[in-house]
Amino acid sequence: MEDIADRAERDKNIMFDCLDSVDIDKIESDGLSIRVGDKLLKLNVVSQSAIPEVAEIKEEFRLKLNEQQRLIKQKINDKINEITEYHHSMRIEYRRKEKELKDILARSAPMPDINYVHAQQGLSVVKGDNADSLIWLVQGVYWPKTIDQRQIDPKFSKKMISNVVFMITTNKQMVTSVSTRKPIGLDYFSHYHQSRPDCWGKWKNTSNWKTPNDIIKIAREAEAVLENINTGSVADQNPRGLPRKSTLSRHIIESKKSQTIGALNQTARRSGISEEVRSEDGEVWSL
Repeated sequence: MEDIADRAERDKNIMFDCLDSVDIDKIESDGLSIRVGDKLLKLNVVSQSAIPEVAEIKEEFRLKLNEQQRLIKQKINDKINEITEYHHSMRIEYRRKEKELKDILARSAPMPDINYVHAQQGLSVVKGDNADSLIWLVQGVYWPKTIDQRQIDPKFSKKMISNVVFMITTNKQMVTSVSTRKPIGLDYFSHYHQSRPDCWGKWKNTSNWKTPNDIIKIAREAEAVLENINTGSVADQNPRGLPRKSTLSRHIIESKKSQTIGALNQTARRSGISEEVRSEDGEVWSL
């Protein structure tokens, strides 16, 4: 594409050539007309000869014409330079804005297709720290129901029900972290396995995702994992807003089978018997 400066220079030279083509010596009279009453007399040039006075007049007009041509050229040159500078500044501004837009696009990740149904399930998403990062927020419930798979009295466990947000970060199609957060402020949610970030024990979340439904599924799996308190990996004995671990232990409901074996244990200890009794599911109880 032709540069604007080259195009302006070419057009300017064309206009200058047009001005320079005006020559006082080429201006000649084709004749003279005289009107007398209703009569029109036309005089034609038959011959001409140099007259000093006419030459002097032509030279005077030539000088005046050249001066006017110079002034016109100056005005044309100034205007074309003004237009060229304006176009140059506009091009610089355009390139600056183009680069700025490209930088914004480079830092922006295409937002996933989240619909109203996903929102009804508590899902929302925001952009992360880089172009390929997303932060997913899934509303959920924190409700511990068992300790080491032993049931907590439902009347007591219901008192621990709390709203929680599962924050799931992704980079491209990879899931990079899963953590529990407070609904307000998104600080880490305080619970028995909160070590900033959360300790999930043996549970491993899916490493990749394809659709927003996969993100919701990960959050629901994490929600289910938190229903059991594993005393072997407690990070906080007394989390804010929750009862102490020792208090929870006093609200465990033993099954009838456990109660029966417990009674056998007490009888055996009183009798001084030292042996092992196995329950039907293979658990070993010292007697």
